[in-house]
Amino acid sequence: MAENTQTKPEEVKSTGRITGTQKAAILILTLPEEEAANVLKKLKEHEIEKLVKAMFSLGTVNKEMVKLVLEEAYGKLTQLAPLKVAPDNLRKLLEKALPPEKYKELLESTMFAENKKMVFKELEKLDAKFIAKLIEKEHPQIIAIVLSQLKPQKAAEVIQYLPKRLGVTNVRDEVIKRLATLEKISTNTLKLVTEALEEELVTVGAGKEQTLSGVDIAAEIVNALPKELATEILEDIRKENESLADSIEERMFKFEDILKLDNRAIIEILKAVDKNDLILALKGAPEEIVNKFLSNMSKRAAQMLMEDMEALGPVRKSDVEKARKKIIMVIKQLAAEGKIDIGGSEEML
Repeated sequence: MAENTQTKPEEVKSTGRITGTQKAAILILTLPEEEAANVLKKLKEHEIEKLVKAMFSLGTVNKEMVKLVLEEAYGKLTQLAPLKVAPDNLRKLLEKALPPEKYKELLESTMFAENKKMVFKELEKLDAKFIAKLIEKEHPQIIAIVLSQLKPQKAAEVIQYLPKRLGVTNVRDEVIKRLATLEKISTNTLKLVTEALEEELVTVGAGKEQTLSGVDIAAEIVNALPKELATEILEDIRKENESLADSIEERMFKFEDILKLDNRAIIEILKAVDKNDLILALKGAPEEIVNKFLSNMSKRAAQMLMEDMEALGPVRKSDVEKARKKIIMVIKQLAAEGKIDIGGSEEML
């Protein structure tokens, strides 16, 4: 097993590189412990958590930085010694400000969050084929959790290198199914996952319980796969769980994704959609989407569309959503017919 190391936070060198929360953290750390504790007692729990995270991220703050922050806050500064965020000093401050159980929970969750971030940041840097080899023999649920923490494009690359079958298990299909049904990942589960990666990645850690939209993550990953592989996986999942496959497929193209389409695709969509559905679907839509359609219409047609939208008046949100679903169905049909391209990767060599 590789030796456990921990990356030291980078030293902050200019105010342009720190956030308002970090500036507040510096101000609090310049106060005597009793005064700092009194300030923290007056804050809400989520505010304290933000400050603690900021304190851990600061590392060593030099005298000039302290001076700049105080000058910004008060307009003047007397001489002040360099400030270092020492874990022992921070623990003393938190022990005075918080109840013992809350102090322990906050400290652990903050450290877990930072460590987890480092683990998966390092994992992102690795070759997709190496990651697949690293996790291919893990349980599909573990693989799903690991992939849920990666960017969808990276996760899609990894999936392509996973074995299609391992024993009787269709690994790729099973992983996508489990991704789609993920809702929460507990701290303990993330600890187990990161510990399983420890030997290869050196760093350990885990975050707090997270609420996830597993279907959205699965949809993004499937969307990034080559079309043939994405179709094959969805068809296999549909045989076992039709509603799950429908849910994944439904989220693979959202109304907002129209912005990603090229002008040729928009022209094809305009030919195929019902005009009344389009008018209703564009009601309350982001200006960029409305302009996407208008810019691919004749000046006269665009003017008429705008007039029809204005004449429509107030409409029910449910009716707008229904119209948008109809537009998406048309888009998917055009894609299935090969008339437009709505995404998907090229086959990897």
